Amino acid sequence: MDSIIEVVNVSKRFNNFIVFDQVSFSVEKGSILGLIGKSGCGKTTLLNMLVGFLKPNSGDIYYNKDPIHKLNNEFKKKVGFAAQEGSFYKNLSVVENLNYFAKLYGISREDRRSRIQSLLEILDLRGTEDLYGGNMSIGMQKRLDLACSLIHDPELLFLDEPTANLDPTLRRNMMELIKRINETGTTIIISSHILEDINQLCNKILVISNKRVITFENPKEIKLELKKNELIKIETELGNYKSLLDSLFQTGLIEDYRLDEKSLLLFAKDTRNLLKYLNQYYSNCDDNLIHMDLVKIPLEVIFNNMYRKAIYNEESKKRGIY
Repeated sequence: MDSIIEVVNVSKRFNNFIVFDQVSFSVEKGSILGLIGKSGCGKTTLLNMLVGFLKPNSGDIYYNKDPIHKLNNEFKKKVGFAAQEGSFYKNLSVVENLNYFAKLYGISREDRRSRIQSLLEILDLRGTEDLYGGNMSIGMQKRLDLACSLIHDPELLFLDEPTANLDPTLRRNMMELIKRINETGTTIIISSHILEDINQLCNKILVISNKRVITFENPKEIKLELKKNELIKIETELGNYKSLLDSLFQTGLIEDYRLDEKSLLLFAKDTRNLLKYLNQYYSNCDDNLIHMDLVKIPLEVIFNNMYRKAIYNEESKKRGIY
C-alpha cells in the first residue's frame, strides 16, 4: 500500500535540548497509526511537525511524496487536527462552530449544510445543534472538536490524546467513532499515553523513547512485550521460597525471579494463571502469606528496554549474526 506520510531522518531540538534524533517511519494510506510514550516524550511535538506547525531542524517529511513545507495551504486543506485541549469556540453553538470552520475552509453554503448534517449523524451529535460548546460534557466536547476537524473532509486526521479524561464508557464510544471515521477512508494518526486504546485502534504503533521511535507493525508485539514485564511481589512470614520456586519452574509460569530481602519478585509469563497458582499454593502451605501485589514496571523503562533490544537486533543483522 502507498505511503501518505514519510518521515526521513528527522531531528528536532529546542535550544540545546534534543527531542528527536534521526527519526524515520512511514504511514500507509487508509491506516491508523498510533504514537505511544510517556508524558513529555515528544508525542505532541512529533504531531506538530507532521501537521506542519513545527519545522524539524534536519530531515524531511513528505505528504504523498511532496515535502510538506513546500505545500503550505494545499497541505492544510487535506489535513484535520484535533488538539488535546480542543479548538472549538465555547461561546458558539455546535452548528455555529461547524459553520465557522466550514467557512474558514471555503466550503460553499450548500456543501456546508450537507456536510454538517453528515457529521452530526456520524458523531452522534443529533439533538445538540443549539448547545453552546462551553455547556457540553467533556465527551460531547471531544466529539464537537472531532467534527470541527472533519468539516472539510480531510484525507489525513491527527488526534492528540482523543480519549484523555474520558470515563471507560466514553472512551469506548470515542474509539468506535474513530474506527467509523477510518472506515470512510480517512488516514488517522493518534497520539496517546493509553496503551490499551492504541492497541485496539491501530494497524501500526510507534513507541517513542530515548529520542527515537521503535516501529511495531503488529500491535500484538507490544502486548507480548508488556506481559514479559509484569511482576508479582510476594512476602511471607518465613521468607523461604525454595519449594515455591521449584514448583513454579516446573509449571512454566515464570520467566525469572529476584529475591529482595524478605520479598520475592516473580517475572510472570502468564499473570492470571500465576496469581491463581500462588493463591492455591499458599492455601495449602505452612508459610503464611503476608501480601501479594501486582507490580507494573514504568512504561519508560519498558520502552527503553525495547529500544535497546531493537537497536541490538538491527546491529546484529548488519553484522550477519542472524
